[in-house]
Amino acid sequence: MEEFTVIDVVEGDDTKIDDSKNGQKAALPLPPPTEIPMDEFTVIDVVEGDDTKIEDNNKNRQESAPELKPPTDEDGNLDKWLFPIRPNVGNKGSKLKVFVNFIKMHFPEKLTLYEHEVKYSILLRGKESGKDKIPLYSSLEKRSLMIEAFNNVVKSAKSLKMPHYYYDGGNVLISTTPVASDSEEVLIANNVVGVVSVSFKIGLPRKLVVDIKSLLNSSNTISFESRCNEMRRLEFITSSVIANEAQCVMNGNFFKSSFELFKIGERFELRTGVFKSLRIIIGSENVNPDRWHLALNIDVKRAPFYTPQNVVNYLLEEFGLSTLETKKRWAPSEISTMQRKLIGLKVKASNTKFVWKIEDVIGKNALEEKFFCEEFDEEISVDKYFRQKYCIKLRYPYLPLVKNKRCTFPMEILDVVPNQKVPNKKLDENALSSVIRLSSITPFKRKCETLEKVSDLGLLKGQRLARDTGIHHTEELMTVTARVLDSFNILHGRDSKNQYVSHVTRSQWDMRNKELFNTARIDNWAVINFSDVATGDLKRFLKNLICKASECGIKISSSWSVFEDKAEKNPHSLESLFQNLVDHKVTYALCILPNTKDWFRGFLKYLSETKYGVITQCILKKTVIKATRDRNPDTLYFNLALKVNSKNGGVNNEVSQESDVIRTWMRPGVMFMGIDVNHPGNAGIKSDSKNAADLEPSVIGVVANCGKSVSDYRMQCRLQSSRQEQLDSVVFKEIVLWFLEKYEKKNGVLPESLIVYRDGVSESQFKMVVSSEVKVFKSAFEQIKENYSPRLTVIVVTKRHSAKFFKTNINSHTHVQEQNIPSGTVIDTVIVSPFLYDFYLCGHHGLLGTSRVLRYIVLHDDNKFDSDDIQMLTYALCFTYQKCTRAVSLPSPVYHAHHVATRGKELFLAAIREKGDKNVKLEEIEMKLKIREKVSNGMFWA
Repeated sequence: MEEFTVIDVVEGDDTKIDDSKNGQKAALPLPPPTEIPMDEFTVIDVVEGDDTKIEDNNKNRQESAPELKPPTDEDGNLDKWLFPIRPNVGNKGSKLKVFVNFIKMHFPEKLTLYEHEVKYSILLRGKESGKDKIPLYSSLEKRSLMIEAFNNVVKSAKSLKMPHYYYDGGNVLISTTPVASDSEEVLIANNVVGVVSVSFKIGLPRKLVVDIKSLLNSSNTISFESRCNEMRRLEFITSSVIANEAQCVMNGNFFKSSFELFKIGERFELRTGVFKSLRIIIGSENVNPDRWHLALNIDVKRAPFYTPQNVVNYLLEEFGLSTLETKKRWAPSEISTMQRKLIGLKVKASNTKFVWKIEDVIGKNALEEKFFCEEFDEEISVDKYFRQKYCIKLRYPYLPLVKNKRCTFPMEILDVVPNQKVPNKKLDENALSSVIRLSSITPFKRKCETLEKVSDLGLLKGQRLARDTGIHHTEELMTVTARVLDSFNILHGRDSKNQYVSHVTRSQWDMRNKELFNTARIDNWAVINFSDVATGDLKRFLKNLICKASECGIKISSSWSVFEDKAEKNPHSLESLFQNLVDHKVTYALCILPNTKDWFRGFLKYLSETKYGVITQCILKKTVIKATRDRNPDTLYFNLALKVNSKNGGVNNEVSQESDVIRTWMRPGVMFMGIDVNHPGNAGIKSDSKNAADLEPSVIGVVANCGKSVSDYRMQCRLQSSRQEQLDSVVFKEIVLWFLEKYEKKNGVLPESLIVYRDGVSESQFKMVVSSEVKVFKSAFEQIKENYSPRLTVIVVTKRHSAKFFKTNINSHTHVQEQNIPSGTVIDTVIVSPFLYDFYLCGHHGLLGTSRVLRYIVLHDDNKFDSDDIQMLTYALCFTYQKCTRAVSLPSPVYHAHHVATRGKELFLAAIREKGDKNVKLEEIEMKLKIREKVSNGMFWA
């Protein structure tokens, strides 16, 4: 599944929706097998403020809390436990009672389950296919298809009695009663799902007794792996009711037709689902390590689906037409739009029972496309074939045909099949805006909707599963005592004699009449107008921008060159345009783009940053118009000025050195590094291709503060194998060495401590981070200098979790800002892991929807942070993002790394477009992605 989060809404060229990424939803202690790597944006969960971001989580400590014990192996040894043990529980900050969307679970002390091995064979149009491959289906789609097929066949098999079961879509079936059988395996039936016929065989049952008491006993010598296996079985059986009632099951999210649905035009609908995950938690404010608890994490999800309809109706809205009967010619650009929107769509042809995916949209229509038909022994058009074969007279014979394998089909005989999630790339701007708006649920409403969905899980006392097994949960959300950390003051001003301290209110500070921390100077710059914005409006906009930048201390020359070009129609003319800028020694170019968003911006960035060394800032035409016509546009100009400064080598603000934590850690000698990996979506990958252009790579984005101050970052981005989260050891070592050398050159010494924030890692990959990536760091330390061994701390930042926190005293009349928990709220008791050093932290103040709180897990810690210090430091880094005057939800190193990885993807796609050769190797492309030094000396991605 794919997921997106709204990130900071700051005016400028990089304001966008974060799509995403590519990790797994964390589930304790191990994600269920149904969880597989996510694609761009999974079930949509837009629940943040207008500065909505990805958040971080911290811990604090209670002096009286006993020391937590890590899990042991079968012999009670700790040798194999790779991760740091929680040193204490934090105590800084004021206490705040909050609800959390966790519900306590109750199990019998011993639970008997039956596990069956399931074997299946897939038939595709009568021809057997490999069981792990269905053409054009992702692994997630195949798993969902198998679940649907199995559930349908169980319902139709009257002789088969399985009141409570869960099938994982692969080879595992868990049930509360054995499947009766006298033979080794039971053949259930054949079932047709679309073009796929599936035969299932269920193996003989294996009786399992889950010892719940032993599972939750922290002093027990049960191995961590064994706990994981037991938890997976419990996850399955607690999902049995909702999974068998839902029409769509994806990655732990269950969508039922009875849940709320919103229409988004005629093409899409936003459906409501429920997420559940069973977790082992500490379970007590007093943190009793001798007895853990089981809790159910429940959350409301919303995701866009295709509206079931005829493909022709889909096209009518896409192209804004009332009818297609009179349209007989389609331009190449319109064919391209159809390909972009329709390829990958699952459809069912009215003349057959098959469901298949559209592979292509071809330029020919039903009258033009001909083939030799053996049945009629003649060359025949598609239009004539359907008339003679099926007695179907096509109403729209001039529509382009769609293709599946060697066959072509008229669009009008195809219907969009139900229960198809819409990939983010298929949503247009208006639809995406509607999805975001409808998915932004206020905290009070989200809390109420969560409680409403509890009964749908079938786990309440009195419901059938509870009566039969003794498994049930309470009806109330758990409460947790959180703590609200103090905000940090902001430092800005040109030098030590002219520095100002801004006081922060609700994680926001006022910069009016104050200079930025370190200001840029721009002497030779230009404006490139790619739009049709009026000359008068543009001149007024530029003068106001220079004036506002001057108030901030940024010195921008009052004279500039203006270029007007329609180069978006001919990208090759950009080459001569940028060469002209270089000849005139222009260092910074402000680019006014049309309001349409397409490949052109990425191509412009590629040329300016990798070939000609010109810093660029892209602004849409509508932003210029808004700035010149709004009554109070100061905020817009100021946000643009912040980006101008950081792009051109300036630093907007630092955190004031008033706190012990800041003085200890945010100083020379400490390097902060952010790491993120941007993965391609399934829609952009052709898994059978070996060409770089078809098999889009993953992009590693890394930043570290090697510049003028603690918050001045430099970047590196590299390509690696598609959808690979583990960093390539050789490439990553080169990156670490580059940053260490850069830091030493700037500061005269190597850093004594290195604090790394790593994004995009699921719990199943924690061991990989410690066993592989930490070793790369150590190897780089040894190589750069003999006996050099800085203290290394690695913290994983997890956005893809479903924990939500609510104030206890809110109602529907409370303003959204007051409903959300405040910035600095930290949770490190009750719902945290008994095994890991983790905490939750809300870095920003949510203004829209429900604030998303980030989870942080410390995976390696040579610096020996206590809970208070690591939480305070993480929160402080949320104040140094540079692009706005408020705390953001994500620590700045990993936020910058996210932008760098995204920029790397843009540059890759632009390089492919320029090369035009689909047989090019990744190594060749990567050579073209090196950023020019004139650009890389600032935070050009800001």
